[in-house]
Amino acid sequence: MKPGFLLTWWASVLATTLAFLMHLALCFATIELGYEVGAAQKRERELKDQRTLLQLEAATLAQIDRVEAVARGTLGMEVPPPERVIMVGSWRGK
Repeated sequence: MKPGFLLTWWASVLATTLAFLMHLALCFATIELGYEVGAAQKRERELKDQRTLLQLEAATLAQIDRVEAVARGTLGMEVPPPERVIMVGSWRGK
């Protein structure tokens, strides 16, 4: 055998081993990123569902009939008589 052959053979074995280890590391990183993407997508779906529910709740709470019922029942408010109503923008400081 030639003296340089053994050195070249060991170098190629080492290079092949390092390439294989790098390949494994990249495969594991890809799998881990896939799990992270899946978790992020699940969280996105949950947040979209929550936003939909909150929009529905906001629309329900803003309904004029409900606001009036809370104002009259819980807060004891009544519609003021016309003489107590001041129109904003129509009052000129008279």
